[in-house]
Parts: sequence; C-alpha cells; structure tokens
Amino acid sequence: MQNKNLFAECLKKIFLGIIFTCIFLLAHSPLGECRDVVFVLNASQTMNASDPFHCAPESIVWGASNLFGEDSVAIVAFDDDAQIIRPLSKVKENPVKNFLIDYSGRCDAGAGLLSAIDMLTPKFNSQRSIVVLTNGELGDAQSAINFQEGLRQANLLGIEVYLINLRHDVNPQNYRAYKDYVKEIPINYNELMTTVRTILQGDWHTPHIELPLNNLVSGTFRVEIPLTSPKNLKVSLLSSNVGSVNLNTASKTSSIQGKFINLFEVTNPQHNYVELALNYPQGTGLTLDVLPTVEGHLNANTTVNFWLDDVLEITPVYANTDSKILANDYFSGKKINLRVNEKNVVGEINRGVISFPLTDFDEKISVQKINFEDVGIIFSGEDNFTIVAPKNHYKDGLVALLGVMIILGLAFKIHKKNNPDADRLSDLIAMTDSRDKILPPVEEGSSKKNLLRKVFYAGKLIIYVTRTPEGEELEPREFNLLRVNASNIRLSEILSQCSIYETFKGTEKIFISPQDKGIVISNKSDCTITRLNVLTEKGAPITMNYNDSLNVVTADAAAEVLLIYKSLKPN
Repeated sequence: MQNKNLFAECLKKIFLGIIFTCIFLLAHSPLGECRDVVFVLNASQTMNASDPFHCAPESIVWGASNLFGEDSVAIVAFDDDAQIIRPLSKVKENPVKNFLIDYSGRCDAGAGLLSAIDMLTPKFNSQRSIVVLTNGELGDAQSAINFQEGLRQANLLGIEVYLINLRHDVNPQNYRAYKDYVKEIPINYNELMTTVRTILQGDWHTPHIELPLNNLVSGTFRVEIPLTSPKNLKVSLLSSNVGSVNLNTASKTSSIQGKFINLFEVTNPQHNYVELALNYPQGTGLTLDVLPTVEGHLNANTTVNFWLDDVLEITPVYANTDSKILANDYFSGKKINLRVNEKNVVGEINRGVISFPLTDFDEKISVQKINFEDVGIIFSGEDNFTIVAPKNHYKDGLVALLGVMIILGLAFKIHKKNNPDADRLSDLIAMTDSRDKILPPVEEGSSKKNLLRKVFYAGKLIIYVTRTPEGEELEPREFNLLRVNASNIRLSEILSQCSIYETFKGTEKIFISPQDKGIVISNKSDCTITRLNVLTEKGAPITMNYNDSLNVVTADAAAEVLLIYKSLKPN
C-alpha cells in the first residue's frame, strides 16, 4: 500500500512539472508580442568617411516605418555624448519621421548603448532589440569599457543586439572588444539599406511580399501582386546603387525618396499589378517589396476525419464577396501562426484555406488572432471568432477496438510460440519462392532507417555568375531541382548543365544534397562561401531554405557565383 501511494505521488509531481513547463513556455513565447526597437547611430566625425552620403539616417527611418503600429521605436545618436532623437513610443501614435545628422565631434559609443538599454530595461514583457549603426570606433578607454558593459547587460537582460559595422580604413574595427555578446555584420555604406531590410524581415518577420525584378536595370517593368483587390499598397524598392524609379499609376503618394530607397503608397489600386520605370547603372542589389492591406472577413467550418484528428478550416475572403484572399499559388504551403483558446497554433495554407488539426481542443474553439503578417499582408477586418466543433463520440469506441485487436494479436503470437508446427505451411511456401530479393545498395555512412525514407529535392536554384575567370558577368540561369532523384549533386555538374562552361576551380568538391525543408551545401573545397557577408565554417553543413542565398568565391578569387534557393510555386 505504501509503494502504491509513493507511485501515485511521483505521477502527481511529474504531471505538475509538465503543466508548469507548458505554462512557462507559453508565457515566454514571442508569438504576438509587441516589439521594442532602439536604433543607435554613431554621429561622430569619423562617420563622414564611413557613410559619405549620410544614408544611415535614411535606412533607420525606412526600417522603422515598416514595423507594426503596435511596435515601439526609439532613435539614439552619439558623438561627444548620447542624444535622444526619438523617445521610445508606438509607431501608430508617433509615426517615424526623417531626421538630419551632422557627423561631427568625438565618439562616446558607451553612452549611446547604455542610453538604449535604459529605455528597454522596464519593457521586460516584450521582444526587445537594439540595432547599432557605427564604424567600429568605441571612443576613449572609458567609453570602450561602458560599451562592453552595456553589451554584457543586454545579454543578461535578454536584449538582442545587432551591430552593423560600416568599414572604416583609418580606424580599424575592434572586433575583439564585443564579438561575444552581439550579432555583428560588417558591410559598406552602400549595403546599409539591404542589411537593415535583412535584419527586420529575416529575424523580426516584418510583413512584405518580395517580387522578382528579373535583373532588370532600366526600362518599364510590370509585376503582378498575388492578390485580387488590396485596399492599399506600400511599394518599396531598395538598391545598393544610386538610381531612379517611378511608379506609373494615377493614384500614388510618395512617402520616402532617397539615394538608396524609393517608397510609394498606392490607395485603392485599380489593378493587381504595379508598373515601374527603372533606371539603374547596375542590376545588382535591387529588391522590390510590396506591403498590401486587405479588407475582408473569415469563413470557418470543421472537417470530421475518422482516422485522423478533426480539422478546423478558415477561409479569408474579400469584403462583401466569397472570393478567397489567399487563393494564389504564392501562398500555397506557407505556414501561418494563430492564437486559439490561449494556445499558439501553426496552420498551413492550401487552396486559399488555413487549416490545422483540432488536437486537444474542446468543443468550443475560440480563435483570438491570425497573424496574416506571416504571409506578408496586413488584414483589415474581423480576425477572431468562436465556433463549436462536433463531438466525435466514435473515437472512444475506436480506441476500445484497437485495444481488443492488440490483445488478439498478442494471443495469436503466444499461440504460435506454443505451437511451432502451425507455421510450417507458410515456411514451405516461402522456401518454394525462388525469386531473388534485390535490395538497393547501401551507401557509405547510411543506415537501414535511411533506406526506408527517401528525401527528394524541391524548388530551384537561381545561379548568378557575377564574375567569370575572364572578368565577365553572365545572365542568371535556373536549375530545376524538383524530384531530382539523387543524394549528392556537384556544383560543377549544375554549372555545366546550365551551359556555364567556364572553369570554376573547386566547385567539383562542393556537394548539394536534399533535406525535408530545403537543401544542404557541403564544402570540401578551398572555395570561400559566405552568407550575408558572413564567412561560413569550412566542412560544416550549410542549410538553405527558400529565399536563402550564398556567395561562392573560388580559391584564387578569379570567379564568383551567387546561389539563391527559390520555391517552384509561381509568384
């Protein structure tokens, strides 16, 4: 009896531990949280050499304007001391405006960073981030100590710090002082826009739909938006080269037009496409994003499955119509986060319908929030509802039936063990079968488990040869990977099949293999592979998901190839 009570007490403690862990994870989940972002800008005199066109303030304004209205933004500049350009406040209550900075004075990086941390310290229940734009200069000894202490404090407080380092030849960047507590990104001033864009849209999931430009550098270009009737659009084109762009539409208002960014707002567009007049000296570094606002409502129903879990299906439709908002193939297969019965749920979009299994849900299902920003749009309309799901009484009987089948199976196995002669007939039939059992060859390092599950490629590779050994640039090529039945493909073979016959030394030792949600690059050569200007570790596997890109430079630095992994689903 004592042992029985002890066992029950242990089960109770384990159950309470699981419940506590689940509550803790939900309470600390970033899903649906507002973000608090502080941009910290070096405004000292040495920035004149690092940012000659003063595009850093422009990149900050553009980045902040693409955050959500509920997010809070602050801007701090530092020279001799810290100056608060914009106090921490919500974007919807205090829109981010252009500001001018005169790069002058000495550098006090420590004061700037500590000022940002002071703003974020009380906001312990939100997702907090600091983006520092500087050229690596720390200032005097005390400033360097304060900067290092600020990074340590941010690390302890769970504040993410990004350090965008503008290259400066006169005063080299002091990497060793702060590399342990910060995500450091070394760039040139003409990469500022695309770098800020990568941080905001990559890690913080700023809503956007990325549209292809097909390497167009001049002329008129029309690109379709995967929506039928958006309420309004925000069209932004970023570039690392000085150029010009115009939006050919009757109803437009220009929000920001600078050296490296052109941003247009279109109210009640008449078509599902935008027409651009471009003029750029080079085609590299151009990105085109569209942020649409859509007005609509939600239709919901449940689908009952006998063998699987029941499914809740949500269909977003345009206002006053039954036309599906997410019907375009661009959205097919994309994941979207929802808040259901105070739980975080991940749904999937197929044929314009968001669906997810009703595992561990009661009859009353309350959908509080659908994060449409995950697929790049802002949804204007009711995004919450309550529905009663049918109670499946047959499942209890199904469980009982499975239990009976398991008992019968065990009884039959015991019977066979006690009566070995009963199986002689089946053995005799098996012996008369003279056909050879041919098994696929086992590759080196593989296992039987790997043979049972074949992973195929998906998507396609966009290949940009930005520099051949002769110093030329080639037109982009596409290599379709869908359903290619091979474990490893050499990069040299892909280049050859794309009619790229120039010699790229070392690419025969770069291998590509498939995985569930992308591809894996294995570099066994002396080539240099970088991701977002960050050097990858030689020999370590490099995972590429959709829209990821890698830059491959041959060992002799005579040739360079840009690889972009894309989905085959049309935009």
